[in-house]
Amino acid sequence: MVILYIMKKIFLLIIAFLFFVFPISAQINDIQKDEVRIDNLINEESTASEITGEHIKSFNSDIIITKEGKINVREIIIYDFSSLSKHGIYREIPFIKTNEDGKKFELKFDNFSVVDDNGKPYNFVKSLIDEKLIRLKIGDANRLITGLHTYIISYKVSGALTYYSDHDELYWNITGNEWTVPIAKATASINLPENIESSNVKLACYAGFKGDDLTLCDKNYNLGQAKVSTQENLSLGQGLTIVVGIPKNIVAVLEPKEFVSFWDSFIGKLVGLAIGLLALLWYVFLPIYIIYRWIKYGRDPSASSGQVPGVVTAWFDPPKTQNGERLLTPGEVGTLGDETVDMKDISATIVDLARRGYLIIEEKKKGEFYLVRHSPLKKDGGGSNNLLPFEKKLLDGIFSSGDDIVKIKDKDLAETVTDVKNKLYEQVVEDKLFDKNPEKTRTGYYVLAGVALFTGNFFLAIIAFIFGRVMPRKTMFGVDAKNISFSLKNFLTSQQRQLEFQADKQMMFEKLLPFAVAFGVERIWAKRFQNLSIVQPTWYRGYSSTNFNSYLFINSLNSSMKSFATAATPTRSSSGFSSGFSGGGFSGGGGGGGGGGSW
Repeated sequence: MVILYIMKKIFLLIIAFLFFVFPISAQINDIQKDEVRIDNLINEESTASEITGEHIKSFNSDIIITKEGKINVREIIIYDFSSLSKHGIYREIPFIKTNEDGKKFELKFDNFSVVDDNGKPYNFVKSLIDEKLIRLKIGDANRLITGLHTYIISYKVSGALTYYSDHDELYWNITGNEWTVPIAKATASINLPENIESSNVKLACYAGFKGDDLTLCDKNYNLGQAKVSTQENLSLGQGLTIVVGIPKNIVAVLEPKEFVSFWDSFIGKLVGLAIGLLALLWYVFLPIYIIYRWIKYGRDPSASSGQVPGVVTAWFDPPKTQNGERLLTPGEVGTLGDETVDMKDISATIVDLARRGYLIIEEKKKGEFYLVRHSPLKKDGGGSNNLLPFEKKLLDGIFSSGDDIVKIKDKDLAETVTDVKNKLYEQVVEDKLFDKNPEKTRTGYYVLAGVALFTGNFFLAIIAFIFGRVMPRKTMFGVDAKNISFSLKNFLTSQQRQLEFQADKQMMFEKLLPFAVAFGVERIWAKRFQNLSIVQPTWYRGYSSTNFNSYLFINSLNSSMKSFATAATPTRSSSGFSSGFSGGGFSGGGGGGGGGGSW
């Protein structure tokens, strides 16, 4: 019994040994066979004419046709990089084939693997190119190689076989014709699922450029295996193709499915149609529509038969609000004139607030201007309740520190002026001078112009920019008010001397001066009073004690407004970038710069 037990144990150990060793031995044998095969391929290539430089030394394809109607492909590519330093190779294989009727069919590729001649896996990335090619990018981006390297690419294909009434067929382009390097030697072996008699097997091969029917290749068939090889080197654009025909009913019917590109599908056609329509709208109809919209809705209406039928040569007062309760301010009149709130309108508001008694402009030294808070004069009714929102915002911003005296150059008024501009735009809409905020209307078209420029629609960009500038539309009341304003401007710029007979020249000079500033004609207005007996306004204090001259006064006032404009200019852009001035500049700052090098 003991002997039998020992023999049983020995038998089990032998079985276990055979079970574990044979598979390993089989794998070792496969690798050894590959090494012998590769050595033979290298030796065979030496009989072909020598190729110098980068090339494929040998391209061998082993194909197995399975009973299921699939093919297993194993490409052994011996690639000579010569003296070049590269990362690896890429292999492109079409997965779409087209029949004589132009219909496209899709082959299914799977189970990709890439190893070297020792069975060590390569890094590779698989991708699709233009809905027709599979690309294998093989190699390591962090490592350069040179000389001779072997790539064994394996994959399976469904739909490669073609089925006819009298035979089934594999028609396969072994190497492909799109290599960018020549091929010294190309060979292929096709293993059939059965040892079919040679009389029942059809075999053909072609070597050359795409479309050539040259049979510059050797072929033979023996015991279920067909072999072909090239007779000469394959230059750029040349390749090796094989055709094997076998009897019916040996392999399963596994035909490829018809390929329908996304753009050929129903949804794809709808998307394409939508894109086409959008492109037509974007590049053709939208520019035309902007012009139409300006003609229909952007132009100001005709003047009514109200306060003034049109622009006249002289008008002595600014327009009133629609309800007639007050006169429009210089800031409102200036915005109405050019549909834009600019620094002239802000400066005119400063002068008007000073004239109305809310502040004093003082030049303590030449070029040093101050703004002094002042209680409203009784003639204005007194109190901040009489101020419009944009006027109150301006005063609050100037004296935000709580001090009653502010040196203009030392004050950062950029944020205040931005807020004042926004409130002034809101005011002209509230006054019923415009249907909508003019700035928002322009901004919308400027954004559209920017998007058009980015997409290459230069025609739309130009149209949106040009017509966007003039798209803000006044109301009918706004047109009447603009006509009165321009009539007032005509009076301000006139040099006729009828002012000598005015009862109160001083009051007229001061009352209309802010409007002259808003129109940018204050020098012309002041020149009319140069030789008239008027005195320096109480709301302005100059450093000079010389006799008052209206023209010199305006020059000094302009200097103070330039100081204010400087204080209102931001040292940071709206997108957050600091200026190169005001202590914010440095070497290497701002935009641009960068650099590069070799790869």
